[in-house]
Amino acid sequence: KAVVSTQSGHYGRGIVIGFTVNRVPQFGVIYNPILNQLYTGREGYGAQLNGSPIRVSGEAQLSSALITTGMSLRRDMEALSTRCGDITGILGEPGSCHGIRMIGSSALAICTVAEGCADAYFECGMHLWDMAAAHVILTEAGGCVVSPVQGESFDLLKRRIIAAASPELALALQKKIKHIDYPSD
Repeated sequence: KAVVSTQSGHYGRGIVIGFTVNRVPQFGVIYNPILNQLYTGREGYGAQLNGSPIRVSGEAQLSSALITTGMSLRRDMEALSTRCGDITGILGEPGSCHGIRMIGSSALAICTVAEGCADAYFECGMHLWDMAAAHVILTEAGGCVVSPVQGESFDLLKRRIIAAASPELALALQKKIKHIDYPSD
């Protein structure tokens, strides 16, 4: 499915195409027309930004990590309180992380992890096309994708994700954040 975000004038938008076979991401294409950035990834073939290979940072420590997140479109008090609580829980301790950023596009935010500009991304509420495209780009760049729910296997249809530069960082985030239930895609 191709999706175009229409946030006027903001660089955090793009065209996202994800392809899966039996719910397993096979290739992804994410294009940011504002910054002319084309991210691509294909299972077994690596990930690229404008044709050049990209790699995750490999950061394993939450205390050194730059985290990205999003707020999704659900803005009821439960969702807002949970997400703000997650951010407070991560930032509320001295030395807890380098910082938290919001880019505006979940797919592009995960691509910043894939290219090593950020170290992790978490969100509940994004759609499977964003996750499918970004999943394959991130994993082909050496990153990992897990569910925010400890012990639960990642599922594209559940609309929740932790995308990280390392399994250790993903686990540290799993311990810090709460998931928000959304209807499945």
